[in-house]
Amino acid sequence: MKEMRFLIAILAIVFNGCGNGKKQMVDKNDGVKTILIPEVVEVKDVDIIRDLNYVILEAKENSFFGHVSKMRVYQDRIYILDDRHAKSLLIYTIEGKHIATVGGKKGRGPREFVSVTNFEIDYVNNQLVVMDNFGRKFMIYDLDGNFVKQINSDIPVFDAALLPNGYIVHAKPTWEYKIPGQSNCQIIIANENKQVVKEGFEYDDNENLNIHIYDIITSQLDGGLNFAPKFRDTIYSISFESILPKYAINFGNNRKISKNTIDNFGSAFELYDLLKNGNTCFMGNHVESKDFLYLLLGRHHNSIFVFYDKQTNNTIAIANKAKVDEYEFELYTVLCSDSEGYFYGVFNFADMDEIIKLFPEIEKLDTVEDMNPILFRYKVKI
Repeated sequence: MKEMRFLIAILAIVFNGCGNGKKQMVDKNDGVKTILIPEVVEVKDVDIIRDLNYVILEAKENSFFGHVSKMRVYQDRIYILDDRHAKSLLIYTIEGKHIATVGGKKGRGPREFVSVTNFEIDYVNNQLVVMDNFGRKFMIYDLDGNFVKQINSDIPVFDAALLPNGYIVHAKPTWEYKIPGQSNCQIIIANENKQVVKEGFEYDDNENLNIHIYDIITSQLDGGLNFAPKFRDTIYSISFESILPKYAINFGNNRKISKNTIDNFGSAFELYDLLKNGNTCFMGNHVESKDFLYLLLGRHHNSIFVFYDKQTNNTIAIANKAKVDEYEFELYTVLCSDSEGYFYGVFNFADMDEIIKLFPEIEKLDTVEDMNPILFRYKVKI
C-alpha cells in the first residue's frame, strides 16, 4: 500500500509539472525512422502514379485566385490559401464547387483581416484556424467558413496550429529572434491568454533556419502535428507534452552539401545559389499520407522528389529533369494528402496543351484561359 501511495505521489508531481509553468520541451531520439535516399532516377523513366484524376474549381464572383500557397483536403472539402493575389482562403467541395471565401473583408475590426497569411485545420474540434499575422490574431471558422470566434495574439502568427487542449503552437520566423527580449526558442506553445507555457528547439545562431508546421493524417485521431526545419535533415512531431524527432533523412550518395556548410552559412541567398546549381538538401517541405511520406529536396530544376512507403520502407527518389512548362514537373510537386491516401497538387505553370495530353476531356470545356488553376490528385505505388 505504501508503494502504491508513493507511485501515485510521483505521478501527481509529473503531471503537475507538465501542466503548470513554462517548461522546456523534451527532444529525444526514441523510435526515429531513418529514410535512406536511394539513387536518383529520371522522372520519365518511372511509373509510380495510379488513379490520376483532376478537379476543376468553380470560377465565379469571389472565387478567383491566382496562386496556391497552401492546400488541405479534409472531410470532402478542399481548402486553398492564396496569400499573394486573392489574399484569402477559398473553400470548395471535393468536386470543385465553391462554398465560401474567407478574408475578403479588409481592416482591423471584428471579422476583418489585415492580410490572411496562413491557415490550419483543428482536427479535434473540426474548425479552421485562419491567421492574420499583421493583425496579430487568429480567426476561427467552422469547416464551411462560418465565423466562430477571434483569438488575439501578441506573438507572430506566420506558422501556427492548435493542439487538442486549445493551446496554440507557434513556429517563429528567423527575423523574430533578433527582437530584444524575445525568446530564443523557435517552437512556442501559448494558451488563449497569450501566456507562453512551453517552448523548445532553442536558437543555435543558424540564421538560415526556418520552420514550417504541417498537419498529418494522424491529426484526425490525436491532434498531433509535425514540422520540419529547412536545411535540417529531420522531421519532428509535436504535442503538448514533447517535441520528438520522427524521421531522419540519410542522403547516402545524394548529399552534396555538408551539414557543417549549411550551419555556417551567413547568407541564405548564397545557400539558395548553391541549390540552384545542383546541390541537394532538405527544404522542409513534406506531406504525409496514411501510407506514404513525400519529401522535397533541392530547388526548382534541381529538385528531387522522394516518396517513402511507411509500410515496406521502400523509397524512390525522382530527379526533376523536365522543363517548367511540362506537366511531369507539376505532378511530382504535391501540397497535401487526404484520408484516402491521395496526394494533391496544382498545375501552376504547366502549359494547357500539356495538361490536355493528360486529361483530353478538358479540351471540351467552354473556356480554360479564365479558369482557376486545375488541381490533380493521385495515389502512389512503388
